[in-house]
Amino acid sequence: MAKHTCAICGAEVGLLSEQKLADGNYICRKVCSKKCLKIFDKVEATLDSVNSHIAQVEFGTKAWEQIFVPLTKTKVKEEKMKRFGKNGELYVSPSTGLVAITENRYKIFIFGKTTLACVYRLADLYGYDYESEEVKNSEGKTETKHFCILTFHNTPGMYQVRMEIRAGEFESMAKYFDTQFGIQKTLGNIRNTFKQQMDAAKAIAGAIGAIKDGTMDESKAAETVETLDAAQYGDRTEWIAKADAALATVQK
Repeated sequence: MAKHTCAICGAEVGLLSEQKLADGNYICRKVCSKKCLKIFDKVEATLDSVNSHIAQVEFGTKAWEQIFVPLTKTKVKEEKMKRFGKNGELYVSPSTGLVAITENRYKIFIFGKTTLACVYRLADLYGYDYESEEVKNSEGKTETKHFCILTFHNTPGMYQVRMEIRAGEFESMAKYFDTQFGIQKTLGNIRNTFKQQMDAAKAIAGAIGAIKDGTMDESKAAETVETLDAAQYGDRTEWIAKADAALATVQK
């Protein structure tokens, strides 16, 4: 039977100890595969994306330990975090502008727990969508599982997360994120939403004019895109600054 070499650590692997990637490379299940979160789809991944994800987990775990763990014990109201997910694995920290996806691992049953994490900027969350799946349970009965698909921009490694959630939880998640970004269509926010839409309309008109008279440049194009994003996704300037300041404190 053919043997392969782990493309990351160089170990020799066989049928039972190898994980084949989408680009034809192999990684070992014993060491390198375990460096990835279980929800990371290795079958569809390439070697580059696996390496990016491993680096993402290594940094994210440090950020989790240095930033999030102290916040789990805080008694300051403004520093309280929001948790989502079937097992509460998603942590949202408005005070730092960060989001953590966690995975607990145990050496023996519930003992020797370690936590791995991927940490994202809240500002990079551009998609949160619902998905359901019909599955057979241990008794052979059909049941519905519920998922939230989180999509992050500007993110090397795992940029899309398919997380199982409780029945009915997606509505509260979507409302929470919409509220944080100021894009909910409520009466109290209608003035801010209208201003963003007007700014977007002006940006489009300005871009069209610039194209016609030949004055469109990269800075003008970037400004137009940012304005359109603010209208659709909310202004995230403050979220970006807050998250970057928090991440800069992580000791590598």
